[in-house]
Amino acid sequence: MVRTDYTDAAAWRAVVAAASRARGPHGEYEAQVHPVDDPVWAGATPEAVRAAAGRDTDLGVVFLADRTTMESARLALLALDTGDEEEVLDDPPAREFRASPAAVHEVHVNLMIANLDFADFAEAATEDPEGILEHL
Repeated sequence: MVRTDYTDAAAWRAVVAAASRARGPHGEYEAQVHPVDDPVWAGATPEAVRAAAGRDTDLGVVFLADRTTMESARLALLALDTGDEEEVLDDPPAREFRASPAAVHEVHVNLMIANLDFADFAEAATEDPEGILEHL
């Protein structure tokens, strides 16, 4: 989870706290979140972060806390697909979507175990009026 906007420290703390909460009916699933709070990323574009994150072949998704996140009542992070862009002529798959901090763990885990792919989450996000994935 990379912070690219430094306009609201309180919003960033709220994003980190929400994304770091344990999940599951009894809080049995520890959130695996690595917040990156380094001003070197200030103003970084999704493309720049995707390119940097894409060098880690074990990382299928990276989340940006950008200006939209900080201004959103739901603190919606930008989820970026870090895999190689597939060449699809007719209908290319979505490479990004918005997700609530509470959805970060679900997205990450399901991608790691190959239970769902990035396109499944991107499609689920379109079902929300604001285009934000909360949960499947």
